[in-house]
Amino acid sequence: MAAARDNDQVRVTQVVFDLEGGGMESLVAEIVTRFAGTQFTMSVITLSGRIGRTGARIRALVDQFYAIRPVPGLSMLAPLGLSRAIARTRPDVVHLHSGAWYKPALAARLARVPRIVFTEHGRAHYDPALLRWLDRTASRWTDVVLAVSDGVARYLRARVGVDESRIRTVPNGVDVECFTPGAPPEGLRASLRLPADGMVIGSLGRFESVKAYDRLVGAYARLVHGARRGCPLHLVLCGDGSQRAALERQAAALGVADGVRFPGWTDTPLAFYRLFDVFALTSLSEGASVSLLEAMSCGAAPVVTDVGANAELLGPDLAAQSISGWNVDAFASVLDSTLHEPGRRATVGRIARQRVVERYTLEGMITAYERAYRGLL
Repeated sequence: MAAARDNDQVRVTQVVFDLEGGGMESLVAEIVTRFAGTQFTMSVITLSGRIGRTGARIRALVDQFYAIRPVPGLSMLAPLGLSRAIARTRPDVVHLHSGAWYKPALAARLARVPRIVFTEHGRAHYDPALLRWLDRTASRWTDVVLAVSDGVARYLRARVGVDESRIRTVPNGVDVECFTPGAPPEGLRASLRLPADGMVIGSLGRFESVKAYDRLVGAYARLVHGARRGCPLHLVLCGDGSQRAALERQAAALGVADGVRFPGWTDTPLAFYRLFDVFALTSLSEGASVSLLEAMSCGAAPVVTDVGANAELLGPDLAAQSISGWNVDAFASVLDSTLHEPGRRATVGRIARQRVVERYTLEGMITAYERAYRGLL
């Protein structure tokens, strides 16, 4: 597509599998919110058949919203229903997201959409050859493939086989004016039954196997049962999902249930990021974690597994906060040092905040997407 002029109105249709909750979904919501009322008219299509929790929040901001469930089987060859839905939104650009590439890209081509953009938010740790082949094929129908990190871009080139000329890196970004250091809201500690003098390890995300929160519960148990004594230490896990009951059982079996809190989903993550002394991720796989960036922007000290873009987001100055491979004792040791070494927690939190402000702002991300939509990236 020829590049649109800066004063042209551009119609963009976001296609995502689901908008129930999660980092990718929150980024789609941010894109829709930031472009609302501008020269970009947004529509949304979800492929899960539901609007979702996040979708409900942004529905009033979009021109059209369709929650459809494509017919399996033959729809891989001719996704006509999806193509008709796309055509109804009259897009200049269709923006696809991870989990919605092959069929939506084919459907967009059938609908004669002038420009197709795809964002790869991160690959699963299990990435079968068939899926890579489908994505490689879809990339040939896609004008620009955006990777949320340099590591994801390298993977797309080397493992998926996407033509290097199509790939650009657009890092995820967060609102550094919103996610700032500060005290948690009055009453939050009391509502979670946390002592005023206690320290908090926290995380926020989907309770699914790929997030491996069982690792974090195990590392927390190591600290609680370790030799060090001092102020009370609690673990707060915000979110929900299929693994919640298993995590509750694990905490009970390890004898730490009294110290673990499960507040559920939250629409006010800022309050919890400001509560956390340490933000921990023990995932098997990550893209460029939005919750990690938000926590870092709030000055929470990160401790993460070196998967996906985690180490890239932290940068060289925080390399000691990223643990390669999985070893519960090693992870627990870094948690312990971060919490108890004099000055370390504050220093790590300050560097983390500075890193996000310098490299991972929402404004930078939105500007890059605007250029992608206009064919200028």
